[in-house]
Amino acid sequence: MKNAILKGTILLTVTGLITRVLGFYYRICLADALGAEYLGIYQLVFPVYGICYTLYASGIQTAVSKLVAEENSRGNVSLSSCLMRRSMLLAFGIALTLSALVYLGAAPCAKYFLMEERAADSLRILSFVFPFCAVTACINGYYIGCKKTAVPAFTQLLEQVVRIGFVLYLVTLPAFEGEKNRCLAAVIGLVLGEVASNLFNCISYRLHRTKVLRHTSPCEITGIMKRLLLLSVPLSLNRLVINILHSVEAVFIPGMLRLSGLSNSEALSLYGILNGMAIPFILFPSAIPNALSVLLLPSVSENMDEKNRPRLQKCVSNAVKYSVIIGLFSTAVFFYFGRDIGTAIYHNALAGDYLRILSPLCPLLYLSTTLCSVINGLGKPHLTFFTTVSGLLIRLAILVFLVPKTGIYGVLIGLLASQLVSTLLETILVIRNCNTFPPVSQWLVIPAALAFLPAPLFLRLYRFLQTETASASTLFLLLVCGIFCSIYIALLFLGKIIRKEDWKE
Repeated sequence: MKNAILKGTILLTVTGLITRVLGFYYRICLADALGAEYLGIYQLVFPVYGICYTLYASGIQTAVSKLVAEENSRGNVSLSSCLMRRSMLLAFGIALTLSALVYLGAAPCAKYFLMEERAADSLRILSFVFPFCAVTACINGYYIGCKKTAVPAFTQLLEQVVRIGFVLYLVTLPAFEGEKNRCLAAVIGLVLGEVASNLFNCISYRLHRTKVLRHTSPCEITGIMKRLLLLSVPLSLNRLVINILHSVEAVFIPGMLRLSGLSNSEALSLYGILNGMAIPFILFPSAIPNALSVLLLPSVSENMDEKNRPRLQKCVSNAVKYSVIIGLFSTAVFFYFGRDIGTAIYHNALAGDYLRILSPLCPLLYLSTTLCSVINGLGKPHLTFFTTVSGLLIRLAILVFLVPKTGIYGVLIGLLASQLVSTLLETILVIRNCNTFPPVSQWLVIPAALAFLPAPLFLRLYRFLQTETASASTLFLLLVCGIFCSIYIALLFLGKIIRKEDWKE
């Protein structure tokens, strides 16, 4: 019998890749419509979004996923139904309160926290999305806990399609002429995408509840809320601190760049290029590790609950191996093809330079995502809090002391150094708690050799095609990278690094 993690991972990965491809098309259009400066202003609203999401959804969604997985493994469907009702009411209430606070306090928040008054109108529009996101997060958490990934996968795709469609339509209207108004159109599209995905989620869950949960018996409310709060509150507080540090970092970057001698417009432009162009490419291949991490938490929780140590160790070893394999290939592609990617996709060589420098982030970042999910599944979220905060404090220290002297390259150094520290700490913790890790040859040495040795040859092939045709560079870039990826996978199969047995129960 095939592993449910494999099926769920494939579904979430395919959907994730589709949404990321759509997202890249969207970002290219957005970069052209907004310009680098207003792209930077648009990126500034996400620290506020992240802090609020943490408070009303992040911890609650993880708690729902974990508790539903545990109760379903015991055949206690009734408790899962009660849990959903309480979690949605709790998340919706918190989100509604935060919507009011952000809407009313948008101007001072933009001026004193984001240090960019032009972001105030975007914050007001953004505040309307919180209640919809809260309910969606709870329902997605339920389906992930049940290992039914079709609904969360389609929700993700629907949100992206609606958002892109509305934004591309709005920017053509006379009312949204100019970079400032197009920035507002991008935020409106974000809200409409979340509303559409929420409506789909609610209808889906209602039908599921009518069909599967219609015979559930009443359950004790106090016990449910106690378990939900005991798990979600520490998670939310941990992630709140992390998101605040992330937000401080996001706000500090333009400020520290100004101290390095750049104008406000230049600082926002560099921030827009880094966060709006280069970082999304680094995150693009993470669709597979992200899907793995989403499904790992309930699977690890179930195996811990059932005291199935061998199955837990196999699950962790495979997740680690595949995360690093994907990361090493991504590093090779971004290091060798980075400048060509920036020029071909965004018509911005600087974005390509940042991509090359940040390419070593890929295996560290993807592995960290997987390891954090394992540690949370083991019931030790305080450990992921420690490792993440340690990395962020290092990044902030570098940001404050190095960036005013070195400019944007200090930001890039901070990203690499902090992620290296966090990933090393998480690796040590997983080895200690699970007593397992795949052999170095399987997840590092051989995959690295198969990724980096052929890469220069494929770069020469791309340059040859580009020189001979002098056209369609994006098409040839995708073609060459696609061939490179296919050969890489084939060699991993031949070397027995990738095996069918990895995904069997």
